[in-house]
Amino acid sequence: MKESEFLLQIHKRISIISVGASALRNQGASGIIKIARDYFYQININEFVNALETESSYNLFLNEHTESLIFSFPENGKSWGAARKGLNLFFREIAYNKFFSDFYDFPRNLAEFNKKFNFLEVPLDRDVALGIFNETDMILPKWKSIKTLTQESSDLYQVAANKIAQNEKIARVNLDLKYWRKN
Repeated sequence: MKESEFLLQIHKRISIISVGASALRNQGASGIIKIARDYFYQININEFVNALETESSYNLFLNEHTESLIFSFPENGKSWGAARKGLNLFFREIAYNKFFSDFYDFPRNLAEFNKKFNFLEVPLDRDVALGIFNETDMILPKWKSIKTLTQESSDLYQVAANKIAQNEKIARVNLDLKYWRKN
């Protein structure tokens, strides 16, 4: 198997495993997880890596994919929160994957990794939101659900997560490891 074929298979695997059955449940329509997984497999990983150059380029890249994924969802399942969480989980798994890390020469030590992936958002869910809510001095909206999450609420949680991550000297995407299923 050629390296390019192998990386495509890893891409496919990450597209499937990054969003487990519980990650996007109860979003109002059936098939959301399969649609998200199929969408992830079509994302150009080179574009993701290139978007990491600046915060504005990454935000534009993430917002475009969020809107595109929402458009792919069935009418009764068009959730900004589900699309954003799924994408954040997928991009995190790309960053954590050894083979993509080697191929794209991602940093091998934690400090450099945190700099490279500083712009990645922490995937929000109840556990993560509660962890952020409890650790910040910012006023945040009460967490309701992924399905009702808006960009405005997400942005507030991401700002608070960024402050927490800066204090801990980690990329905010890594806060998911701290808060996930802790509560």
